[in-house]
Amino acid sequence: MLAVGQTAPDFSLPGVTAREPAIYDLNRFVEDIDATVLAFEPSAHAPVCEDELRALGDAGWAAREDLLVWAITGDSIFANANAADRLGLDGPVLSDFHAGVADAYGVRLDDWHGHRDVPGRALFVVGPDWTVRHAWQATDPFETSTPLDGVAAALADLGVGVTAPAVEYRVDE
Repeated sequence: MLAVGQTAPDFSLPGVTAREPAIYDLNRFVEDIDATVLAFEPSAHAPVCEDELRALGDAGWAAREDLLVWAITGDSIFANANAADRLGLDGPVLSDFHAGVADAYGVRLDDWHGHRDVPGRALFVVGPDWTVRHAWQATDPFETSTPLDGVAAALADLGVGVTAPAVEYRVDE
């Protein structure tokens, strides 16, 4: 996994916002804003992943002009469009269908419940200079924890004041 202080890799992925598909190029945005949050999830439809994405959506971070928030899943853009609607997400949900970007960030899962080569659950904060300011990866994609406090702290260090949303995990532990 990429570590704090390393340079974040650039990428282009297909994604969807408000049911409109597009290609999302990180290099078109990262230098013009104060911070970028990349939320990798194996699937937007898995319980823990869904709960985390819902919390990010409820936080309203994607509506800020100084912050870029992209969810990146192993799902197709069609499945992501459905998830974005269902979860009320304002920001784009990108499809890393074969985990090429997840691999570049060091968070690809070889096998996850019969699915091969999908992103693991991970969060990164990237500064406008492409430096990774926060990196977290779940040891198990279904572990329930609240990793968004570290994201909010890294964003504060970059001058982006946000409140970390509480994640209400709806699974039995």
